[in-house]
Amino acid sequence: MNRASIYFLTALLLTPLAALRGAEVAPTSPTHRVLFRQPELVGFGDRMYVQARVPAGEFAMVGWQKSPFTADGKFLPAGWDAGAKTGLTLPGDRTLAQRGMRDVAGATTAQMAGDAVGAYLNSADLSGSGTDAQGRPLPGSGGFKMMVTPQIRFAPESAVRPFRTENGRLNLSLDLQVPVAACGEKKGSLAYVNPVLLLVDPQRGVKISYVVDLFSRRSTAGPRKVIQHIAHDGPTKSWMIQCNLVPGNPWVEMGKDSEVFQTAPWRGWRHFSCSVTRAHVLAALKALRKQQPETNCSLDPADFQLSSFHLNAELTFETAPAELGWSMRRALLTLDE
Repeated sequence: MNRASIYFLTALLLTPLAALRGAEVAPTSPTHRVLFRQPELVGFGDRMYVQARVPAGEFAMVGWQKSPFTADGKFLPAGWDAGAKTGLTLPGDRTLAQRGMRDVAGATTAQMAGDAVGAYLNSADLSGSGTDAQGRPLPGSGGFKMMVTPQIRFAPESAVRPFRTENGRLNLSLDLQVPVAACGEKKGSLAYVNPVLLLVDPQRGVKISYVVDLFSRRSTAGPRKVIQHIAHDGPTKSWMIQCNLVPGNPWVEMGKDSEVFQTAPWRGWRHFSCSVTRAHVLAALKALRKQQPETNCSLDPADFQLSSFHLNAELTFETAPAELGWSMRRALLTLDE
């Protein structure tokens, strides 16, 4: 036996068994995936849907209520400066990047341009009685709600299960401004802007709208008070698990670079970021089962797929007129596991 062989055998005998086992089975490295990055857009194109299902994988704006000013309910190219209300002022021909219920100043209008989207909602465009000009019930969520939302829907065959591992963590970040928000600030007249992660359990047919509150024009909610709310949403047939973005909320983790939950309008971009982990979802599901013991909702976060993301920028006007102007840019959704 030569000297090199003797040195090798000596080192092998002196190597601890635990070290050998560690060399055989290396620990799994965490993965980081981008699930959605808000795209750069030249103009609106045909990405305006009104009470219609957006094709999977397409980033588009969705009007939840039809326009009472057009025969088919669709939105029209709009040339007025909606940026006066949304904060997103567009240069050049605005009709390329704006779609409105009608082409007049102050009308409900959606915007898509570059890396930003926005919308101005005006309840005056819909009758406060819940009917249109012909006396017919208004379409959409309940008759006294109004929303135009950016949305990305994931195909079921490619949808991820974000919480299938103990380390599952969904990360969401975006820049937001809400220059206009006027309402009665009471039940039946509100204005709010909240991103929603739709989680679906395909085996049981249960849908969870995981809502992170960023802004609500509600004088009773202080900016640091933890808010948690569970309710059933009839129009979407989903359970709403709602939590505001403040430090210490058990259902969501606020990012270190994030603004806190807002209660007053503002102009100029503010950055929001948050994470939802398996532990957050488990705590929320347990609260749901405790509040609604008859539901067949699973208590295993791994059972849920991420179905879609949208910005729940909405107003209600049952008891008072309301208006809301907002814009969002650089939305990013990633997964760590």
